[in-house]
Amino acid sequence: MADFREKIQNELFKIIARLAGTSPDKLKPETNLRDDLGFDSLKSMEAISRITELYDIEPDLDEIADIKILKDIIDYLEKKLSS
Repeated sequence: MADFREKIQNELFKIIARLAGTSPDKLKPETNLRDDLGFDSLKSMEAISRITELYDIEPDLDEIADIKILKDIIDYLEKKLSS
């Protein structure tokens, strides 16, 4: 299961890094989208759009509304994709 989580993390970091204009190796699970990367609501929605397209999932907007750090996105995707 760790490989699955690592794959999610690597793919997520690529998407977020591209949107943030940084390198995936500069991101950590504790990275805060707003505070560390300057994501506003528009950029956050773009990230959600790319992630849901990649994984072909329909996100629960109530569940993801409070997500602020990358680890929480990874946790959400791991739960959503394994169910």
